[in-house]
Amino acid sequence: MKLRLHVHHVRTGGWCADIDDDNDRQPDDPYWCVADWPTLESALTAGCARLAELALAGTPSRVSGYYEPALAA
Repeated sequence: MKLRLHVHHVRTGGWCADIDDDNDRQPDDPYWCVADWPTLESALTAGCARLAELALAGTPSRVSGYYEPALAA
């Protein structure tokens, strides 16, 4: 499974970092998401650290637990 870190600027200020896979790249069901980082650097650092933790832990579970089988086809 390939996980990807996405960092987005939030309109109200700050940065959002979320980790998704190829089956669901939308932010509605991430493996991890934090939306209140004050700087781009802090969001990237935290996201990369979380990716490393997930890699060591094995197969991660989704935040909501929802999985859309049609997206895997």
